[in-house]
Amino acid sequence: MGDRFAIEDIQFVLGEHALVIRDKFPEFAKVIEKTGIEVVHETNLTAIELANLALKKLLDANPILREGASCLLYVSQSPDNYLPSGACTLQNLSGLHTSILAFDIGQGCSGFVQALTVAAKLVNYFENIVIVCADTYRSKLDRSDRSTSTVFSDGASATWISNRPKLEILAESHSTDGSGGKYLYHKIPKIGENSHLVMSGADVLLFTRRVVPMEIEIVLTNSGLPASEISYCFLHQASKLVLDGLASKFNDIKCIPSNISQIGNTVSSTIPILMSEYLMHINESVSILSGFGVGLSTATLVLGNTELLAKC
Repeated sequence: MGDRFAIEDIQFVLGEHALVIRDKFPEFAKVIEKTGIEVVHETNLTAIELANLALKKLLDANPILREGASCLLYVSQSPDNYLPSGACTLQNLSGLHTSILAFDIGQGCSGFVQALTVAAKLVNYFENIVIVCADTYRSKLDRSDRSTSTVFSDGASATWISNRPKLEILAESHSTDGSGGKYLYHKIPKIGENSHLVMSGADVLLFTRRVVPMEIEIVLTNSGLPASEISYCFLHQASKLVLDGLASKFNDIKCIPSNISQIGNTVSSTIPILMSEYLMHINESVSILSGFGVGLSTATLVLGNTELLAKC
């Protein structure tokens, strides 16, 4: 029996500028058929500023957290500074109590699921944990690169995890293949140089098709549950091509939602933003979460309602 917790609330913000692909990048309009993304969002803010807006929404909606939050996990690959850590900066900006454990998780597409596995292991010691994800990939892009300019959005999310005993992680599986880092990277530029994010979409797609279905099969097997018992499968919103390919392999799962059309790929925030639409049901059901991408890294788990499973 694992540690039990509840996902109490999720708030998010998107970049303040909504860019319609057909209007902003008319020469790339045909790519929409593959990506499924019609709108991307861009911000003039830094990742920390965007993160603070999402966290403020969470704190305003749940005032108890202003004094009650005891752990802050900040997930980002868009650092504003080499130091101090983003989590320390965010604690100060948000006004969270100083008696808080706060640290960064420098991951992207798999970062939220990894942070959730960490939170689940800490929740008995820290009663209220906040996971904040924020990425501003659009500041890294070469605007002439259709593989990135038509996909990535700026966004941030803030998730409250409590020690209320509703959910537990029934199974989890992780993979890391650093040799694939060359397929999606952004180098620190030398003085006087520019540096853009580079993505080999075909190679990342092959990785996804090869590894992610296997990871989902692993957690299903280890949880002892058939796919038909899964209410929701929340996948990283990479592209329509990726999502359709994965969904076709797991027809028995009741619901595999997607919101990529109007939101785009917000990197570490895609899964919590997607989950926010279904939050009232997640604590009362069984779900799969799977993040995958930059690293190359995957994190997949099965979340189950403990009372529901006891009745099965």
